[in-house]
Amino acid sequence: MSDDEQRSILDAAARSLGGTLERWGRNPSLRRFIGGVQRDVLTSTGEWVELSANLGVSAKLGTIARFYVDDAVVGETSIGSSAETRTVIKAPGPGLHRVGVKVCNAKGEVVSDLIGYRLLHVAGGRPVVLVDAELLLTQRQQPLERAAETLDALRALVDEGFELVYFDIHQKNRDALIHEEVLKQRLPPGAILVYSAEEEELRSLGVDFVQMFVITAVRRLRAKGVPVTNILTEREQDSDESRAERVEVLSPKAALARALAGDFRAEAEQASRMLQDRATKDPLDWRLDQTTESERVSGNSFHAELDNEQARLRLFDAIDAAVSTIHIQFYIVRPSDFAEHLVVKLIQRARAGVKVRFMVDALYSDEDVLGRLNPLIVSLRGEDNVEVLAVGPIETGKEMGFSSLKKRDHRKLVIVDGRRAFVSGRNVGDEYFIGFDEIPVHDNTRHERIPWLDAHIEVSGPLVRQVQQTFMRTWHRQGGATIPTGRDVTPELEPVGSADGRLVVHRGFADTNGLSMYEAMFDVAVDHVYIVNDFPIVAALERAIYRLLARDVTVKLLTGSATARRDDGTFFPAPLHRTLFEYMVKAKLEPLMEAGVEVYEFVPPPSPLVVARGGRIRPYVHAKLVSVDGRATSIGSANLDATASFWESEANIVVQDDDFARHVEAEVQKLIDGSVALDLESDYWKRERAQRAVVATLWPGTFYS
Repeated sequence: MSDDEQRSILDAAARSLGGTLERWGRNPSLRRFIGGVQRDVLTSTGEWVELSANLGVSAKLGTIARFYVDDAVVGETSIGSSAETRTVIKAPGPGLHRVGVKVCNAKGEVVSDLIGYRLLHVAGGRPVVLVDAELLLTQRQQPLERAAETLDALRALVDEGFELVYFDIHQKNRDALIHEEVLKQRLPPGAILVYSAEEEELRSLGVDFVQMFVITAVRRLRAKGVPVTNILTEREQDSDESRAERVEVLSPKAALARALAGDFRAEAEQASRMLQDRATKDPLDWRLDQTTESERVSGNSFHAELDNEQARLRLFDAIDAAVSTIHIQFYIVRPSDFAEHLVVKLIQRARAGVKVRFMVDALYSDEDVLGRLNPLIVSLRGEDNVEVLAVGPIETGKEMGFSSLKKRDHRKLVIVDGRRAFVSGRNVGDEYFIGFDEIPVHDNTRHERIPWLDAHIEVSGPLVRQVQQTFMRTWHRQGGATIPTGRDVTPELEPVGSADGRLVVHRGFADTNGLSMYEAMFDVAVDHVYIVNDFPIVAALERAIYRLLARDVTVKLLTGSATARRDDGTFFPAPLHRTLFEYMVKAKLEPLMEAGVEVYEFVPPPSPLVVARGGRIRPYVHAKLVSVDGRATSIGSANLDATASFWESEANIVVQDDDFARHVEAEVQKLIDGSVALDLESDYWKRERAQRAVVATLWPGTFYS
């Protein structure tokens, strides 16, 4: 059948189906076939938003996907091998806007309009209530009195000046049913926000998904200028947590009673204040304040260190100078030359009267796991003035499950005398603290001896108090002995510099502080973003990067070097685990590179001690660094992947200082200048297409990967 014949059939089908087609376009199963805009969007005026669509069979008929908002063209994208397509736009004025997509040929002619539509809901100045769609979908199962109560409550909220937005926490996408029920009950239309609960899996992990939703969804919507003040649901929830989020969770009965009493004036005032604050605050401050539970602190001095040898010298200098307390938390403590030197120094200071508290992740430091003990940590336990705490011990094989392997404390903190702090990506091992030019490395060496690029940030000033308090809270929560408070532990800290910064602490499933931090930094960028990271970027941050590129923001990403691999002629060159990880990262980077991200593979500085047979040494990029526009920089323990975003506990420092940011970006640019720029059209990239494809197929691209 010719293309013209196919188009003729499709056009005839479109005319015959008429209004039925739009309803089909709301059905998830049918939408995979006929295509459709993926989801409703809720935002505020001027925010950059992503509109996405699955073109279904129509993708085969054209070359261009044309996005419409209220019948006006807002974007065009080329149709690639995938039926998935997206565009990024700036949200129009307040109201409900209809979003659709049509498929066009190379001449710009429409060849298929079999695409369903969705809503772009742009909130105005009125307070917003998030309505649990379960209240509508269970109308038939409810007693008449209770069902009427729900509808009366919703109409009363509208009369009180609320905007209604509907959300659904369910394993299936039920947005079509919800839209139909809203229409049937003659309720005001609004965006349907769909959140996949994966309830049973999350509950097995000890996660209260409703609580997670309250924390994450409300914060993110507010950061985008949507004045959410209330949630309407019958689901059980922790009232203390919800109140801490400045959102009141109400049942229909309670909402109706308050509406009848005219008791919603505070919500309108709250919405007004929120929008005023947003208009006057620095955009990054606003987003970080709303989403990360962090506080901007002035009067600090910061030093970023990417050189391994200098990092060791600065850390040892701080420990040698300690007079009262040394508090240390590491994820990994690996027996090594560096670890032995560190332990010796800690013992020396402890015998000199300094109180040492040493906290490690039990699993990854091999301490108190199935009876195994780390010999270096055993040495510390034997000292009178040293306390050791292993976080997350695993005493039996029954405790060794997927959740216990992933839900770990990944933070790296050192606080000396409560006055000097290190927040880091570095663990305890030679690879993190031994300079590239200090040890001989060759191409068949053990994984941990490869050249390693990492970063830490050193803090002096009032912000150190927050780092110290974070350590103390974790210590107490994990069962450590009470730490006496006093000037030796939490001294009064005077300003020592002019730089502002904040500590962002992420606590696994309890919040999304780390993910939201990176998302906030990306969303305010106007010129350029530097990223140093060697882990697969989580989907939410991928979307944030696409929004950056749509605004013509330059994105440079420094990652590990595949070009330095030993050329031994094998399909997967050794060491296998590092190679598989590398190909997986590269496979996930490919769409970002196609979209315009500049990706560079780190090459370590030359050294006469580095010998390679058949190829250069492959280094590893372990730093977690993001810097934006020469004005804000994040350094710490949080990678940009799903594990750090959802599972692990993390800590990062965000420095909001132009001089510091420009200095860090200059250092990163030097590394980039000596690195290898990835080119999708290069023989090197094409040569390894098969390896990337194999690994991408085998590696799970899920929430848990």
